[in-house]
Amino acid sequence: MKQGEKMVEQEYYPDYHEHNDFGPAMLALSHFIINWNWVEHYFNVVLWHYAGDIQVGAMYTAGLGNQSRADTLLVLSKAKEKNPLILDFTEFSVSVFGKLKSNRNSLAHSHSIARDINEEKPRWIRSSNNPKSSHVYVYADLDDIVENLNACGALSKNLLELSLIQMGKGNTALLTKFPVPKVLLPHSVAYGNE
Repeated sequence: MKQGEKMVEQEYYPDYHEHNDFGPAMLALSHFIINWNWVEHYFNVVLWHYAGDIQVGAMYTAGLGNQSRADTLLVLSKAKEKNPLILDFTEFSVSVFGKLKSNRNSLAHSHSIARDINEEKPRWIRSSNNPKSSHVYVYADLDDIVENLNACGALSKNLLELSLIQMGKGNTALLTKFPVPKVLLPHSVAYGNE
């Protein structure tokens, strides 16, 4: 790509400026997603330690989805962890992981953002796996996304510290519990015939 060339034509950029929250919300969402990717990675690293070997653990986690990974980490840590403080933080991390996973999926899989003048927050609309409703939405504004982004960053730091502790290089004093965002509740999109 030559200097000055555009990567994508401007006409293909979605316009989220129907409401002032949309542009900054999209930027915050992109940071949330990147932080989420770090959380997934560090979650794996902690799980690999309990599996006993990075290569064995990596082969095991390669076929697991996020929920299976969380369930596996919980079972392995309860079976193998001797330090009650580390077990407590692992259980806390698994709980937060589930909430952030749900919120991340609701936002990142949205294909439309709409704002009704009578509603306090924008609707993030996505396809549904539920046969009773082809689409669902959650209400979320910039503050909700930043709250999730902050929790995701804090969880990533805790998981990194847990992995360092497992390698004998970390410090339990650096593990911190932090405010956990509420789960963004899905609502069915009502079509005229429902």
